[in-house]
Amino acid sequence: RNPTVTLEGMKAIAVSLVVVFVSIALALLGYGSYEVPTSLSFDEEKAFADFTAFAGFPPSDGPRRFAVGLNSCVDLKVDALEVFDALGESGVDVVARDHAEIKTLQDLQEVFLHFFQKGGAGERLVSDGETFKLIVNAARTVQDKDYHVGGNAAIMGLTIKDKEKYLNGQKLHVLMGGGVGPKLQDMLEGDMVFADGAFLDEDDYHVILEYKEGAEWGGAISPRFNRFIISHDETNAKMKTLEVFTSAVAKFQSDTVVLSGLHMMEMEPEESRSKRIDDFVEMLKTIPKSTPIHLELASMAQEGYVSEIVDKVFPFIDSIGLNEQELELVLKAKKGPHRSTLVGANSIVDTGKVGQSLYWLMNTFSNENSRFSRIHFHSLTFHIIVQQTDAWQNTKQAVAAGSWACTTKACQNDSLSLEDVTLRLPDSFPLSSNSPDVKLRLASAATGAVGWSRGSFEFYLAPVYVCKSPQSTVGLGDTISATGLFYSKFTPDKWHKAMKSDPRLGGWSKWKDPSPTAYEVLSEAMNIKIMSGCGSWSTVVKKSRSKIVSGALHEIEYICQSPDGDEETEIQRIKLWHKPDGSITLP
Repeated sequence: RNPTVTLEGMKAIAVSLVVVFVSIALALLGYGSYEVPTSLSFDEEKAFADFTAFAGFPPSDGPRRFAVGLNSCVDLKVDALEVFDALGESGVDVVARDHAEIKTLQDLQEVFLHFFQKGGAGERLVSDGETFKLIVNAARTVQDKDYHVGGNAAIMGLTIKDKEKYLNGQKLHVLMGGGVGPKLQDMLEGDMVFADGAFLDEDDYHVILEYKEGAEWGGAISPRFNRFIISHDETNAKMKTLEVFTSAVAKFQSDTVVLSGLHMMEMEPEESRSKRIDDFVEMLKTIPKSTPIHLELASMAQEGYVSEIVDKVFPFIDSIGLNEQELELVLKAKKGPHRSTLVGANSIVDTGKVGQSLYWLMNTFSNENSRFSRIHFHSLTFHIIVQQTDAWQNTKQAVAAGSWACTTKACQNDSLSLEDVTLRLPDSFPLSSNSPDVKLRLASAATGAVGWSRGSFEFYLAPVYVCKSPQSTVGLGDTISATGLFYSKFTPDKWHKAMKSDPRLGGWSKWKDPSPTAYEVLSEAMNIKIMSGCGSWSTVVKKSRSKIVSGALHEIEYICQSPDGDEETEIQRIKLWHKPDGSITLP
């Protein structure tokens, strides 16, 4: 016998056994259509080439008319530490603490240090006009400063328009529904159609305080390159262009609506703020359900306001985009899992915690009574899009394209090599914190993206080839989400049809309590699945119920309880055979 052949054969058998065991484990835990890696190592050069090629080709029949609103401004980008020097503030004796608003220079230093020490992206409003003028004047004295198109909506609109280069002569049409001052109009002229009535006499400015990885200030060292944004503008804070946008979008006949700017109202009086949220929802109701609506979230501090956005706005939008800081705040506001532990040291997040948190959000807020069907999550090291099955298409490519757009924007270079970037995901990573031993390998994702399903939801993850020498931090999340939307295809008819017929998606008759015989078989069958689903957490069975589809599909709903009292509701389903003799068995 040839010993080399025997050794290779043994390796192949070992890899095959790994695939089989992982597939069985995923089936037991309720995960489906999982793409199992077939190799335990990979060629990074080839993976990088495959990833960039995979991310580069948009669908030929994707959306072409985008209406974007509502926040826009001019960004003044400067080095944060140089601005503090110009202000005469060294950070000595400053105590890091978060503030919902900035009233004084002391507040600015404290909240800046809060984000700086963990390398987190932050944004706060300066409520005192004189304090904001002091900061702007100091920023203008800095030698290296740049002016850019600012505001989530304007950045997303520019990102989308830039994709026209991929369309071989086809045109992309973008309606800008935010306020446009003279300088911003010059920056955007020729790229967008402006809504009638959106023009301003003066531009609104936001100050982007950037800091580099390893920068030292206030006794702390920044673990990563990032930025802190401050603003003081009434146009966006009062959402003054909402009615203008409502009128314009009705005439524009868009096939995708992209919205942002709700965070700018955070410091408005609660009563007037709630009234504008209600006005915003009324605008959403005028948009046909066949036209997807995406809402980009941004940095906020008030849990009550975030909770109001989730309760009032989410039922009337189809998609949201958010990063780890924003996800954690949503979880805190709605009492979700990992609400205090999602973001770890250096603002690095765990894939398992994110996966479980996104599942909880979809399971809680995406149903037949809501339009909400998609989340685009982005962080430094990986992105995930989770969606209702059949609601969107081309999502695997969309998440990869968003990741690559982030890399090229951060590096300010469209022609990167492997030497310019690095992967920071571990070699293997979990899908859910409830099942930490069920993992994906980086090798399977590094060539593009990888997908799996859980219940009625599809997950797609792409790693980020992180820029080693980043040149920009502003608008990365907006670039990611806008790119993902450009590559995605919304299929609401297919989803709503499935909602009526597919038991996984909520189109059920009324629940019925299972018969004693069915419950006995069901309990035995589900015992392993429940214990596996909760992992190391204790389990409390909440209730058991069944629905008749074909034969009988039974369900147990149960609660996973952590040692510190956190609870997560889980659902497991299984179909049983009802035999002519009245007995019930597993398929």
